[in-house]
Amino acid sequence: MFNYSFKPDFGKKLQLFKKYGFDYIHWCDDWNNDVFYEPKDIKFYTQLVESLGLKCLDVHGTATESIRIDAEEQDALNMYIKLLKNRIEFCATIGGDAVVIHPPNDKNGSEQLQQKLDRSLKVFECVRPLCEANGVTLAIENCYPSDEKILKYYFKKYPPDFVCFCFDSGHANVNKNLDTLLKFGDRLRVLHLHDNKGEKDDHQPPFWGTINWEEVMQWIMKSSYSKPINFEIMHSSKLFDGSMEDFMEYSVRSIRKLIQENWRTKQPET
Repeated sequence: MFNYSFKPDFGKKLQLFKKYGFDYIHWCDDWNNDVFYEPKDIKFYTQLVESLGLKCLDVHGTATESIRIDAEEQDALNMYIKLLKNRIEFCATIGGDAVVIHPPNDKNGSEQLQQKLDRSLKVFECVRPLCEANGVTLAIENCYPSDEKILKYYFKKYPPDFVCFCFDSGHANVNKNLDTLLKFGDRLRVLHLHDNKGEKDDHQPPFWGTINWEEVMQWIMKSSYSKPINFEIMHSSKLFDGSMEDFMEYSVRSIRKLIQENWRTKQPET
């Protein structure tokens, strides 16, 4: 992602991904704003991705500081539902099968977290018919120290063909809770792979930080995940001094090393 530094237009960015050997993308644009994709936008983005020989695997849902899955104000909650439905429709049109959502945060203690989780169920019930009609699942991303409780809560209430797991390696490293997430491999449908040093959510290429990539990749291979591996890597001028292409070359070298050292094609059980 270059959205926070160079900010190229969609076409240039996608061309760059294709040039450096990527055939699949995770649509992460507009993940933190209230941009609504009109039918003409959805058509344009879909045609652009297809014209470059790319395929979209999944889409990141959107939210803001006030427009959240657990918003207390009805107008804000209604807007969240509207935007989520918009991304579900976009995902289905562009060829993806899952929309990633951030769960309620746990910053105010377990009691308030439980109230937020209960309140968020209205969102799930509102979008469930649309998800089922379009073959799109909601992928809960691990974001907080209480991820285990959050994931257990949703997975107990909903089947895997409606609610699944988006694993974010960087968040797990910062929150020091990788071990508690490994039990959810049977729900794994979306990957956000990136590295950090365990302190900040840096979103850097593999081997930049302190993640145990052998453990992570071995777990993914044993999980129910069946799509191409996906990276949520972000350019930051504070962490990398170079051009977009320099950063792409560096990222690709790191990814190739990761694949060569840790990735094997799954073999059918005999």
